[in-house]
Amino acid sequence: MKCKYWLCALFVLIEQALVAQSVLKNKNEKELSLLLNEVVVTGTGTVHYLKDVPVQTEIIQAKALASYQGRSIEDMLQGLMPSITFNMNDMGSHIQMNGLGNDYVLILVNGKRMNGNIGGQNDLNMINTDNIERIEVIKGAASSLYGSDAIAGVINIITKKYREKINVSNTTRVGAHGDISQWNILAINGKYFSSSTTFQYKHTDGWRNTDRELDHHEIWTGSVTKTVNRSTNYTFNEYLTYKANRRLDLSAEGSLYQRWNYRLTGPYKYYRYNQSYRNFDVAGGARYALNHQNYLKMDISFGCYNYYYDYTQQENTDFYTQEGKRITRYPGEHILQSSQQRTLGKIQGVFLLGEYHTLNTGLECQYDYLKSPHRIQGDVASVYTLAAYVQDEWNMTELLNLTYGVRLTGHKEFGLHVTPKVSAMCKLEHWIFRLGYSMGFKTPTLKELYDNYIITIGGGRLKHYYGNCDLKPQKSHYVSVGIEYNILKLRFMVNGYYNHIRDMIDLVETITTPEDRLNEVQGSMKYENLSKARTLGCDVTVTYDIMPSLSMDGGYSYNNAKAQYTDEPDSKDYMRYLPIDGTAYHNATWKAEWKRIWKNYRLAISLFGRYQSQRYYIQDGDAKPHQIWRLNTCHSLMGCKRWKVDVHLGIDNLFDYVDRTPFGYHRSTSSPGRTFYVSCVLKYQNNRK
Repeated sequence: MKCKYWLCALFVLIEQALVAQSVLKNKNEKELSLLLNEVVVTGTGTVHYLKDVPVQTEIIQAKALASYQGRSIEDMLQGLMPSITFNMNDMGSHIQMNGLGNDYVLILVNGKRMNGNIGGQNDLNMINTDNIERIEVIKGAASSLYGSDAIAGVINIITKKYREKINVSNTTRVGAHGDISQWNILAINGKYFSSSTTFQYKHTDGWRNTDRELDHHEIWTGSVTKTVNRSTNYTFNEYLTYKANRRLDLSAEGSLYQRWNYRLTGPYKYYRYNQSYRNFDVAGGARYALNHQNYLKMDISFGCYNYYYDYTQQENTDFYTQEGKRITRYPGEHILQSSQQRTLGKIQGVFLLGEYHTLNTGLECQYDYLKSPHRIQGDVASVYTLAAYVQDEWNMTELLNLTYGVRLTGHKEFGLHVTPKVSAMCKLEHWIFRLGYSMGFKTPTLKELYDNYIITIGGGRLKHYYGNCDLKPQKSHYVSVGIEYNILKLRFMVNGYYNHIRDMIDLVETITTPEDRLNEVQGSMKYENLSKARTLGCDVTVTYDIMPSLSMDGGYSYNNAKAQYTDEPDSKDYMRYLPIDGTAYHNATWKAEWKRIWKNYRLAISLFGRYQSQRYYIQDGDAKPHQIWRLNTCHSLMGCKRWKVDVHLGIDNLFDYVDRTPFGYHRSTSSPGRTFYVSCVLKYQNNRK
């Protein structure tokens, strides 16, 4: 423990030295310059340098992901960005951004909506982390450009574009608890044609941090439940491009993802089935260049995400046949629980109007189909959404930009809705000021519209769950103020925000019908537009090169997120504003990196840390405050023109913090404690002459 406090003190002293040190120009200024000249696209849908983007954008670069060497993309995002947290389990990632959960966070891959979720959670395991060029993060409502779900913000994962004639790489990571990850990439570039093939394999044996579990209001020992279950998954992806002529570029992409979760049966979780998932996506696109940097772009994609129960024992389910007989499942059966299919089409046009205006326009069509036997009305449901948007970037002067836009969305169930936005940016020497307002918009999901099933969840009462076709879309009003300072080796950003959400959708108690009572149903729940929420806070990030061999990054996020509590109308807390489940007021991340190059050898030592204050929950206990430290060393062989070899040796959870809260209550982290890992990157590049 003393070592931990000494490191904390050392970190504070270095920060003080950072502030006190005079800023002198040297060769390390180049790295900050490269960062500020990084091209980003998410904030406006058009290309900008990071230093000039009208909407504040945060970037996690491939170099930062590589130096962190996390076991998953969730691990990396949480360790590198304080405003993002996760609460992972078998049903998904449970992401939160600035206090709002994953229902309100839109995740894109190369600007396209990510398809595939389980229990409402995006399955980020399907993303090949070794193939990420950068991650762009936009905070707050972005529905005028991206449509539904973008109320808390947008995370756009940009994959690598390989320019070498041949690029072959293999990354192998091995860690404690049977963790093994394999990433393989083969990229070939010709004069007109290019191909990029990636394969990812991941496995963990899982672990158990405690054998205590809450069951029937008592804590018992001897539980077989694991904190993280044994799982295996793989992803195969192929991306092709063809340059038809100097104006027209064509692309095609396909991917296959499979995942298996294995669950033990015994006290106090008598699971009689494992879980498996299968996802495949296909997509095609075209980009046609017009005059003066104007272009037209078209994309179309289809994805299908299937979720199964793989039965290991006989089980009498809570579902019935049309004849009224209870359905029984037997060992070896592979039973579909849901099939989510999505078809997306988009046409985008970007036009430069004179010297001062950039017009971004688009038409979109989205068709969602859900097949979920015994869980929704009629077992299948579908909706379609049509949208048109327009956005103008008005560069009034070299120092002042005004960006404004509007989106018109038509939905099968609730008609037309308009979502506007406006933002302004002013540059004064090394200072950048940003001010923005935008409206967020989220349509009800197919499950919220059409759910209709009876089930017992977690050993509770037998309940009937209903969807509601009369739901209204959830809307938000988001206001932000940002200040950014860039000089030589220092970048400093502060962003304050307020987000007000209304017509939030929640499950509430409703009347149980006489027919249900005859079938021994003990309660009924229905989705309703009832609650409101508001989040307010401030994010701070600092990037600074202390000296040519030593750099430091840091971030802090304060968030006050509260919503109306809508369960149990007789409760004293009914309709009161209480902290949103899983939110913490304070989160911070930091990184210090020292590096040195000898003749044919480069050493980089990185120290990462994350602090999270108490996480609040309405029921089942709050999660404890904690901090996690991580040490990574990178050993690189230099001097080879075509070969690159990096070896990473590291320690995760340096001070061995383990949350042993009993199962059934909320825990602050699922980390198994101090673990060691090794990762080897072997890459061959044949550069064009």
